Amino acid sequence: MHRISEEDAPIIRELGERCLDHIELHYGSPPDPAQLVRDLLSDLPPDKTLEDKFGMGVFDGAGRLVGGIDVIRDYPEQREWYLGLMVLDPDHRNQGLGVRLFSALTQWLRQREAAYLRLAVSDHNEAGLRFWTRLGFAPVKQVIAEFGNKQSVFHVMRRALEER
Repeated sequence: MHRISEEDAPIIRELGERCLDHIELHYGSPPDPAQLVRDLLSDLPPDKTLEDKFGMGVFDGAGRLVGGIDVIRDYPEQREWYLGLMVLDPDHRNQGLGVRLFSALTQWLRQREAAYLRLAVSDHNEAGLRFWTRLGFAPVKQVIAEFGNKQSVFHVMRRALEER
């Protein structure tokens, strides 16, 4: 897991092209591979700045970007971080990479004194909901939000980051 930047936009867009299913799931159609660049590098909640955003890439042994993740520091409150996105190349899914990535992220967050991690999972993403539940995330609330041309119910979930 390494920090990514605007200089990485071409390889992020390539990952987006391989992950059109993920983009369409959340935004509807037609999917736009450039959306992944915005999600990882610039999308922010209210009252947060790019200094609070950490977009990171996951690279395979050949140096190819196979995943992306972004987190927001101290959102919605101090010591609670928000996971805005975790996306994996379809060829690397269902092989334990998501669990390993979450473990690495958890260690990274603990080093920054994070106490909790929060995320939101769309009703349309049943596999994601099962994944995060297995990792110990518990529901906090449900919200309705519109992304692109798709309105969805999102399950906001939270997990403490203490050692287990």
